[in-house]
Amino acid sequence: MENSEKAKSKLWLQRLKDESWEAELLVSAVAVFGTFKLFVIINWITNVFINILNPKLYSFAFLIVFFGLFGISILAAMFVIHFCLRAYWIGLVGLNSVFPDYSIEDSAYSKIYTEKIVSVLPKVKDSIEKVDELCSVIFSVAFTFLLIYTNTAIIFSIYLFVYNGLIDSVPSYLLLIPIYAFIAILIIQTVIGILANLKINHNKAKLQIIAFKTNKIASIIMFGPLNKSILQISMVFGSNFKKKKKLVYLLIVFLIFGSLVASYQMKNTNIDYMANNSRYFKKTIISPTFYKTNNENNDYLLNPEIDADIITKKLLKVFIPIFKYEHKTLAKLCGHDNKKLSKAESNEANRICYTEYLTVKVNENTISPDYLTVKHERTNQLGAVFYLKTEKFKGGKNIISISKKENPFWEFPFFLEK
Repeated sequence: MENSEKAKSKLWLQRLKDESWEAELLVSAVAVFGTFKLFVIINWITNVFINILNPKLYSFAFLIVFFGLFGISILAAMFVIHFCLRAYWIGLVGLNSVFPDYSIEDSAYSKIYTEKIVSVLPKVKDSIEKVDELCSVIFSVAFTFLLIYTNTAIIFSIYLFVYNGLIDSVPSYLLLIPIYAFIAILIIQTVIGILANLKINHNKAKLQIIAFKTNKIASIIMFGPLNKSILQISMVFGSNFKKKKKLVYLLIVFLIFGSLVASYQMKNTNIDYMANNSRYFKKTIISPTFYKTNNENNDYLLNPEIDADIITKKLLKVFIPIFKYEHKTLAKLCGHDNKKLSKAESNEANRICYTEYLTVKVNENTISPDYLTVKHERTNQLGAVFYLKTEKFKGGKNIISISKKENPFWEFPFFLEK
């Protein structure tokens, strides 16, 4: 009775394996579409970091979003390649059902030529099995990769926001203790892992047990509740590595494709700004993002914006984005406590403080605008707005410069038509 149940279980599992390609193909098609949508989420997360985090933490945030972009790019490459290979596999299966193998007798070519060609080609059934194996491996690797990155990104994002909230009240060396501890555990686990994997140490029981324990602890810290699932899949690959060494080449292909996709997608995000925000805007090159006419597809402003490079109206509207982290600077500068004020009172206090925080010059002449606190109609960002009467300026080229107390400085021209 038990044997028959086991046999049924094995048959069911084998049947599931045989038919899993249908589910794989369906999920892969959805995953290709969904993965490319994840680039939008990376851009949104980047903008959230820029808005909320102190610029001192941008380098940490950059690592999270950059590796996120790189990881999603690799995922996209994996799923696209998987979809193409699985489609190729279906074609091979269909071909095999009509023509079981090569035929010498019915060949359209000479017997000698056909035999020579067939001798260098793999059998159709062998190709079907290899492509099927490859597709299944890609699928599992892709989702494992997704689980690892998602878990790590969530943990480090939470840490960054906690750090950002406590940076003004707790010494930075205390806030960095979790990072130092994490790096130390990672280094210890890596060193012990390398030593344990040396051939001369394979039979040293104590070292192998220490390697197991450190790996287990590091996995719990890095992967949290997903640690067993991730370890299970990675162990399946690791324990069968000698059989499938060629999978390393496949991973290299994924990395190359992922790098190409990431380099293309990075242009559509503000990740570069976090890498070096102090030098992002070059004085020798005028960014098109200073002008509203060029910003139809720009969903997040990093710099001031005016209506256009050529001004024909009597009033020139200027918008300066004020990030959320700057509210603390404004409160310190002008001595108000945002925690004790309502949202409306806080916005009004910030508006009054703009005169101290912002410096505006036109053609090297300092002006004192009447600021308003508004939300940008396109990006929904909070910022300072003021209007300039163009009749005061000369016709032709004029230079407007805007600076903040925290060093950001912008200078760009507008041309007045009179």
